Amino acid sequence: MAIITSNSSRLRAATALPALGLALVLAGGLASPVFAAKADRSQPIKVQADKKVTKYQEGTSVYTGDVVIDQGSLHATGQRATLYLENGQLVRAVLEGRPATFRERDEQGNLVEGKADEADYRTANGNVILTGDAWLKRTGDEIRSDRITYDLDTEVVEAGESGGSSRVEMTLQPRNRDQNED
Repeated sequence: MAIITSNSSRLRAATALPALGLALVLAGGLASPVFAAKADRSQPIKVQADKKVTKYQEGTSVYTGDVVIDQGSLHATGQRATLYLENGQLVRAVLEGRPATFRERDEQGNLVEGKADEADYRTANGNVILTGDAWLKRTGDEIRSDRITYDLDTEVVEAGESGGSSRVEMTLQPRNRDQNED
């Protein structure tokens, strides 16, 4: 089992997811309002897997076999995670599984959960792309699609394939004014 710890403040899961979640790890890019509360961004990233292969010249680390990524409140799982680094900084994280999963508390303390066949986080544009039977849940509301893109900076969610071959399913839970969120 490989256990790796990093102090990168930009890894987002994803979850997740990760997203990690991280975004993971999901993610999570594994650190964002969806994949990690801001306080989590300064926490060490802990990766556990059955095997790890690092190609220093290529700037990649591939973790396989029951991958678990934790950073602060983020918890992301999958069968394979690939981390891409440039000059020691994370630029991309891909978590794969059937499904890859993440769970996290956002800045408001709401539980955010997600799963997909793949979660791809790119630090340059702050996007997490969930593909393959993607599902995202926050404060009881759920969205399902073959593809969900979440912009971590603007908190904009876009769901559905550009080709339009699949439909988006959204379930919104009614809210009472006195009702607390998850």
